[in-house]
Amino acid sequence: MMLSLIEFEPGARVEPHSHPHEQLGLLLEGELEFTIGETTRRVTPGQMWRIPGGGVHSAVAGDRPVKALDAFYPIREDYQ
Repeated sequence: MMLSLIEFEPGARVEPHSHPHEQLGLLLEGELEFTIGETTRRVTPGQMWRIPGGGVHSAVAGDRPVKALDAFYPIREDYQ
């Protein structure tokens, strides 16, 4: 397992993508419009998400900077 602190500028976009790693996240600051599969929801500080391995997901930051803590399993080779 690995942890990753993510920071986005206001309005930043994470284009739809997938990876084989399971991903759990906790929003610390800001807001995200988060899409996992066919479901889109607004995420606010203190809320979490879970993305199964291989799940397509994307996100758009709101009008304030975003900080989130992501956990991946197994460790993402592309982050090393």
